[in-house]
Amino acid sequence: MVHEALVIETYGTVRPVDLPSDPEGRSSALRVVVGGFAESARYHPRALLYVNADGAEVPNVAAWALACAWRGLDLDYSLYGPVVVTAASPGDPLPEDLVGQVHAAAEGVVEVLAEWRSRRPVSSEAGIRELLAQVRFRVPAGV
Repeated sequence: MVHEALVIETYGTVRPVDLPSDPEGRSSALRVVVGGFAESARYHPRALLYVNADGAEVPNVAAWALACAWRGLDLDYSLYGPVVVTAASPGDPLPEDLVGQVHAAAEGVVEVLAEWRSRRPVSSEAGIRELLAQVRFRVPAGV
């Protein structure tokens, strides 16, 4: 089944979500999922990420790493809370190649974080580089 959107949870899992077609219902559903005002951001030409603009506290490393890979640069800010990924045009399904990239990025982050339980990175900077390298190996830049 093709879903309109995916939710990247703060702990790295990805789940599908279907959004209402009417703008008010869609906006309301996005607020519920992200836990506050849902602000859209474009990190890929064919996708939007909806993030909590009200100050969620838990960083979303998988969504941040995906956004970095898609943008082709290291973002100097974090994304917080659950993040919803949709197609760039409201109501369109998320393209299958992007669905695969969202899952690949999240899986890469979860693998690196699990590895760190037994082997810590030598520094925060080295950890960031390792995480981003893993995701960029799996996800092409969104050009």
